[in-house]
Amino acid sequence: MAQQINVAVAGLTHGHVGGLIDSWKKVPDATLVAVADKTRLLDSIDGFKTKYKDWREMLDKEQIDALVVTSDNLESSEIAVEALSRGIGCMVEKPMAAQAKDADRMLEAWKKGGATLMINWPVAWSGWIEEFKKRVDEGEIGHPFFFRFRNGHGGPKEIGCGPEFVEWLYDEEKNGGGAIGDFCSYGAVVARHLFGMPENVYCVRGNYTKDYEVSDDHALCLLKYPKAAAELEGTWATAASDTGPMAVIHGSTGTLAAWWDHCELSAKGGRTEFQAAKPTHTPATYFLECMQAGKTPEGILNPEIAADACRILDAAIASSRSACAVKP
Repeated sequence: MAQQINVAVAGLTHGHVGGLIDSWKKVPDATLVAVADKTRLLDSIDGFKTKYKDWREMLDKEQIDALVVTSDNLESSEIAVEALSRGIGCMVEKPMAAQAKDADRMLEAWKKGGATLMINWPVAWSGWIEEFKKRVDEGEIGHPFFFRFRNGHGGPKEIGCGPEFVEWLYDEEKNGGGAIGDFCSYGAVVARHLFGMPENVYCVRGNYTKDYEVSDDHALCLLKYPKAAAELEGTWATAASDTGPMAVIHGSTGTLAAWWDHCELSAKGGRTEFQAAKPTHTPATYFLECMQAGKTPEGILNPEIAADACRILDAAIASSRSACAVKP
């Protein structure tokens, strides 16, 4: 007989929470035992046995095997540290934490407590990242010397995100920046997975298009490696998407490009289009497999890789505040 898994959710203000809840609803042996949130969103959520306004009370009263953590990026790290210290496995929605210091606290709690910790990135469930890594590692494009990643939209308010989500996305302390925290984080974790940690990080960011206050609606980060570079662009300012690929790796003998799972390899012999195979798991089934097997999540779902992405963004934000002026 399969073991029943008690699943709870801490925080409903992250806009990705609905997809994660749906993922768990499809797991036959999972029971949604409780949900906690301090906003009005708690009133409209269904499918849970018990509701709480305080996540601490929920942790005290419920028997929880797996906790989905989907509050703002600052509170999510606090929730995860507490849950992990109690031996509760945590699926934390990206980007892990608002700052690297909080990610480090999560890593410490994870290593000390031994429960599963997975950082969920929606882009992980597209196949192009691992397809690119496989081809790069096999030398298919020679020496990879430049990676470019671009992601974003016209802005949380502009695309209709809920007010509870918008409130903390526009708060630099809770989010870890503006568009840089929201979208450059994706590029940072992919760059870390593909190429390791950079030697230096540079950044330009600002509020270029909004008539209201926000730390940045567009950010450009440049990562310097010993013999390579990466350019990460995150935007809340693009009213319409361009037709270019979201990710490109240039190598000494070829180029890989991805429009999500539609990919292209350009080399001396010509151009080949292919579809990257999607992962067979969902966020819930993969987390459950890791939890039951006692294994650490792999790829960009690995908490140590996600923590390094936080370090990259911390360095980028620091760089953006100390840029050298050009002398006339």
